[in-house]
Amino acid sequence: MRKFRVPRWAQMIGVAAIAATMVTACSSSSTTSGSAATGTGNKINSSWPTTLTIGEVGEENSTALEASLAPLTKLFHDKLGITLKVTTGTSYAAMIEAQQAGKAQLIEYGPFSYYLALQNGLKIENIGIPITAPNTDGGYYSEGVVNPKLNPSVTSIKDFAGKKTCFSDPASTSGYLYPSYGLLSAGISPTTGVTPVFAGSDTTAPLNVAKGSCQVGFTNNLSLPLIYSQNHIPQSDIKIVWKSVEIPGSPIAASDSLPASLRSAMVSLLVKDANSPYYAAHGYCSSVSQCDTVTEQWGFANPSVANYSSIAQICKLTKSASCKLS
Repeated sequence: MRKFRVPRWAQMIGVAAIAATMVTACSSSSTTSGSAATGTGNKINSSWPTTLTIGEVGEENSTALEASLAPLTKLFHDKLGITLKVTTGTSYAAMIEAQQAGKAQLIEYGPFSYYLALQNGLKIENIGIPITAPNTDGGYYSEGVVNPKLNPSVTSIKDFAGKKTCFSDPASTSGYLYPSYGLLSAGISPTTGVTPVFAGSDTTAPLNVAKGSCQVGFTNNLSLPLIYSQNHIPQSDIKIVWKSVEIPGSPIAASDSLPASLRSAMVSLLVKDANSPYYAAHGYCSSVSQCDTVTEQWGFANPSVANYSSIAQICKLTKSASCKLS
């Protein structure tokens, strides 16, 4: 969002590895302990908790993450009487486990990991989709990249065959599922037709490509700008040679264990008030542009705009093992 990538507080070598991650990754990266919804005496609604935990895939800089959440945290406190805490995990699978175990009640998933969570039986509800501009739906694109200085012969996804290829995470929509579909469409197996490397995130993958530790890789149009601005990689070190069809927006999912009245209130709050114009008008930050910068997004779209049926269709077409958690 904003100079957007899949938001910080929102951003997953086989199935066995995913299962192992689900068991261990949460506690190792968590920034909080005792993360369940807690507290009584909520002054807005006595049936609501006073504390909730938001979970996301591991952020290297937790201070920056909390800073990006500050306006939303204040909004939840002012409007819902709820204090937000943050927990991180090393993978989307870890976040699924965190929500399943009640350690986090709100998680920003990627579209694919949201699909996996539902397939894994989690009782969750999409309550909003982060967006970079008003009247948009949060959709984005997977991109295949190469460093043209190091691998000038790679000009399309067909040239990825046999290459050391950086994906982000087995349960990443833009970093694995859609790239798998793109490779298969080019006649290349994503498991045997390339040498796969899981870099961990949609910013790490292109960074590895730029530095030469992978010959090619996949990212998304929201994450790629970060390696220029944050990692100081010259734009000439990255060339986009493939782009996917549009991917539906990344949802924030609330556990169904929360009162229905609270889930409904959160949808209304996110869609109507959790945006840069509201934050600026109420002193949460100094201006709309400054709010955009701080939160790294403009606001939230109504969850009704998202259609995740394409995820199921691509899973069917790719027959990817990552489409199942176990």
